[in-house]
Amino acid sequence: MNTPHNKISLVVIALMAMSLFSGCSDNKEAKTPTKVVKEERPLIIGIVGPETGDEASFGLSVVEGALAAAKRFNAQGGIGGKEIKVIHFDDKNNIGMTNEAVKNLISQNVIAILAAPTGSSTFSPVHLVNESKTIFISIGSRRKLKGTGMYVFRTAVPDEIATEDLIKHAVTELGYVNYALVTSSTNEFSLDLTSMFMKALDKYHGVVKIRADTYDSFTGGQNMDAVISAIKKSPDPLHGVIFTGDASEAVLLAQGLKKAGLTMPILGGEDLFSEEYLQGGDAVNETLLYTTFSADSQSAKVGEFLTDIGKANPDRFAALAYDTFMLVAEAIKEAGTTDTAMVRETMISRKDCIGVTGKTSFTQENLPIKHPIICKVKKGENGGSTFVLKQ
Repeated sequence: MNTPHNKISLVVIALMAMSLFSGCSDNKEAKTPTKVVKEERPLIIGIVGPETGDEASFGLSVVEGALAAAKRFNAQGGIGGKEIKVIHFDDKNNIGMTNEAVKNLISQNVIAILAAPTGSSTFSPVHLVNESKTIFISIGSRRKLKGTGMYVFRTAVPDEIATEDLIKHAVTELGYVNYALVTSSTNEFSLDLTSMFMKALDKYHGVVKIRADTYDSFTGGQNMDAVISAIKKSPDPLHGVIFTGDASEAVLLAQGLKKAGLTMPILGGEDLFSEEYLQGGDAVNETLLYTTFSADSQSAKVGEFLTDIGKANPDRFAALAYDTFMLVAEAIKEAGTTDTAMVRETMISRKDCIGVTGKTSFTQENLPIKHPIICKVKKGENGGSTFVLKQ
């Protein structure tokens, strides 16, 4: 005979068995787990950015890089033998036109939209893509996109990682400890980059002995002589001058230091990785900087990219767009579906994907994890200056 205790046990066991079959559903009639319905989409990736006007170089680079990647990916079999189609719109760096282009792409149910790194292309449509669950990736944007929605990404070498890598190399490998830190406060990004360099110095025990700014608040203009004078008055020997402004000002700083007989190297950000900076002559030699992409890299991926793009010196935006298309395409292939929620999760789960710009991963918050290439400016065989990559 069953005791009351045994009866209760049997009831509990029965209820537990029912819960195993019904999952977390409140529907008491459910007998099997609820099946996730995939929202399949056509194999289309869109692009928005300026292809005409003052900012056209950004949009055109993104288009060129993505189309080159699509050609290679589709030639290798695409997704189950089907090609990924690419549609691109010229938004003329206009917010209204960007939004209309994005709405058009959303109406075609595209899987992802790649955006040029301009403000109108990157920031204006974020609410549209999140509402439609369309993956949206800004190519090379410097500004952080954290908190803009679960479908919004960016592919770039984060400057906070890049400045840390550069300072780590300078302090721990080269023994450069004491610095002058020079900002260009008329340049908004220079202020941000200065803050990042300061955090990196603090982490690796570098010391700022002199702070200066190329902007003179008394005259309302540039005063490089005052910067050189401040550096010359440093109470301690300096190992380097960190400059966070653009290439044109960096050349003036380098030439001013040389003229004053100051031989310490300049350290700077990616804006110095340019032909304009190399034109600074012997004064810019020994500069240390970082970059996202270099055509001089000996990697097989870079060789493929240069062949596909058909240019001797493509910029970092074309390289990032090439890698970004491949990241999305491979995620679709691995996910086995065009459902954007699942493609997104696959993109995040894949780690250290090797591409033209090195390895790429994403955090759970869609933030990029990428490291830069460290470079030094050296005198070339022909007498001019050139970038030499750290091995």
